[in-house]
Amino acid sequence: MDHKKIKRALAPCGLSCESCFAYVDGDIRRASQRLKEKLGNFAPYAKFFETLMGDPVFRAYPDFKTMLDHLASENCRGCRNEQCRLFKNCGVRPCHQEKQVDFCYQCDEFPCERTNFDKPLYRTWVIINEKIRKDGIEPYYEKNRTGCRYP
Repeated sequence: MDHKKIKRALAPCGLSCESCFAYVDGDIRRASQRLKEKLGNFAPYAKFFETLMGDPVFRAYPDFKTMLDHLASENCRGCRNEQCRLFKNCGVRPCHQEKQVDFCYQCDEFPCERTNFDKPLYRTWVIINEKIRKDGIEPYYEKNRTGCRYP
């Protein structure tokens, strides 16, 4: 397995940058871009379908388009290349750089309080890193690379 690829795909905390909606080369961004292309200029048709079909769901199209535009435009290069765009005060990247470890589980101080994560994300972070420690980075990556980022 290409460890460089794994390190591009997984942030030092163990979360998958590849499956994040903000990741420039991620599936969510690419799918959003494809959907925008397929929909084209759907806005006037949404109004038409709302009237023709009597279906109020089409009234929400402007909000849907705003979200789709946002998902299609994100361009984060991953936590190893820049500070996380989702968790502005994330403490993992500076810590991993200081400690010179690839992943948190490799640190002698893991788990620690330097992450600045809220309780749910902190629990997820601990679970992920314990799985990586137990199973190894390659099996963890293979098992989780195509899964849902937001279960």
